[in-house]
Amino acid sequence: MASEAAFCPHCGAQLRVQPVQGEIIDGTKRFARNRPVSPGRAARLSIVPGLGHWYAGAPLKGLAFFAAIMGPLVVGTELDLTVVGAAVGIPLDLGGVGLWAFCAYDAYRTARNRMRPAA
Repeated sequence: MASEAAFCPHCGAQLRVQPVQGEIIDGTKRFARNRPVSPGRAARLSIVPGLGHWYAGAPLKGLAFFAAIMGPLVVGTELDLTVVGAAVGIPLDLGGVGLWAFCAYDAYRTARNRMRPAA
């Protein structure tokens, strides 16, 4: 590699320039917002409600699913077999399980839609 002489613009003295070795790494690619996402991984991450949405790039939707599924469990107001449920024969806990399953499906759908190129 041929080195060119560089001179100080103020005094005119020749500057010692160190040759650059290695390659230049673009750090912005690491933080690109359009990173590829896997719909299957988003659905699998939904074992923790909302985590699949967070991975797919919809953190507010993920937070809403987390609060809707885990909130009643934490507060202790989860639905159980009530008089109405006993009369119909359906335990109302299936509502939370159904919402959890929809959370996984919606995380899959959100990640799949994010993979599509903009029209």
